[in-house]
Order: sequence, then structure tokens, then C-alpha cells
Amino acid sequence: MPTPSYSQIVVTGCSFSTGMEMNDHLLQNFENLRERESSILAWAKKNKTSIKSTSFKELKNYADSEWHTNERYNSWPALLQRMSGIPVTNLATTGACIGRSLIDYSNFLKNITSKKILTIHQIPYKERMYIRFDSVHGRVVVNPITISTKGNFGFDRTYFARQIKNVHEVYKQRAMNDGYIEKQFLKVLARLENLSVKASINNFYIWPTDDLQPEFIKDKVLLKDFQKFRSNYPRGKFGHPVGSKFNVDLCNKIISTCL
Repeated sequence: MPTPSYSQIVVTGCSFSTGMEMNDHLLQNFENLRERESSILAWAKKNKTSIKSTSFKELKNYADSEWHTNERYNSWPALLQRMSGIPVTNLATTGACIGRSLIDYSNFLKNITSKKILTIHQIPYKERMYIRFDSVHGRVVVNPITISTKGNFGFDRTYFARQIKNVHEVYKQRAMNDGYIEKQFLKVLARLENLSVKASINNFYIWPTDDLQPEFIKDKVLLKDFQKFRSNYPRGKFGHPVGSKFNVDLCNKIISTCL
């Protein structure tokens, strides 16, 4: 085990850093996300005897919470903590875009003390954007998949039809504006980098695909093509790497390069 030169490690990112699908072998067979949700509920009823509520909504929320907790325990950031002996704060969230990472990282830095921190930014695909839904619910992550499938971002169309339609139209308008998405992505990336610079935090990047990295982070790119790296491992039904070898290899890469 390396001698800790940092007192804390912080991770930002999307579902590739939350352990998504790492435990799906424990579920009943499913073909889509809706069936997966039902399987998670069945798993909780069978394995979590502390469930007492008879409300379907409460049962589902409890099942989802327990499942995500178990997934995160089997994520690479959790393994990185066990392998390095350094506490890891995992800010990654399922479906996150770089804008969401920026906000979560900014809020985290408001409460730090004088710890020596290392940050690993697992950068989501640049096509994802953070667009305001309404004044009450804030922003939602939008990407080409949710647009092409008429996604509702988790909101009931009966009550939020206008807001859902507006988000779809805003994203389409921005996507059709030549160069807008890339320009916005680089702008947010620069702000993300600047947060670490101002706080004197060493940070490294896991880059999504084999695109040219901007000069201001080029010497901090830990993995230049995360998509290619992930392709070396078995994948779940929704494309996330599964199995312990992915976690071990990624953590060894981080430890050998950054610690």
C-alpha cells in the first residue's frame, strides 16, 4: 500500500463511477430499465426484511436507495479507498453531465478545510447538457438518447408536459447551433479546472473518448480514451463495465500515476 500523500480523494463523474450494473447479476432477468426497476424492488423485498411500509412509493424509494448504496460499494472509487487507504468522496451521479459535476464539485469545495486533496474527474460525454426544467425542480440532464426516445426526465407528462416539451426544444436548438455544444462543454471544463487551481488541488482527468484534449488540461489526462479502456471488460445490458477486474485495473492505474 502506498504511503498516503493526500488526506482525501474526490471523484466526479457519471454512472461509470457509481458502480452501475455491478450487482445486476443478483437480479431476476430483465430486458429494459422498467423491468430492471421491478427486479430491484423484488430484490429488496426478498433481502431487506426491515421493510415495513405498505406504500408502493415508499417501498420503491427504499429499494432504490438500498440498491444504489450496494452498487456504490462495488464502484471503483470505493475500491480506490480500500486499496489506497485514503478516504474517497464520490460525487459521481448516474446520468450526470459535466455541468452537474461542476455544480457538485463547487458545492463540495465550499466546505473543505486545509486537507491535501486529489481530485479525479471522470468526464461524461460532452453531448450531455444541464438544462433548466423549471424554477421549482431546477435542472435536468439531457442527451441525444432522451431526446430521441422522447424521454420525460422522470416527470409525469400529465402535469409537466409544457416543461418537458420546452427542455426538448432547447436541447434541439442548441444541438443544431453549429459548435454550441463543444463550446459550452469547454467553457464548463475550464471552470471545473479553475476550481481546483484556486483551491490548490491536484486533479486528473479520465477523458470520455479519443478526442483532442484542450491544452490547459493535456498534461493532467490520466486516461485519454475511457471508452476504449472500458471495452476490454465485460459489459452489462446498458453498457457499463462489470466484474472486479475493471475496478482493480482502473484503481491500479490511478495509484501508479497519481499517488
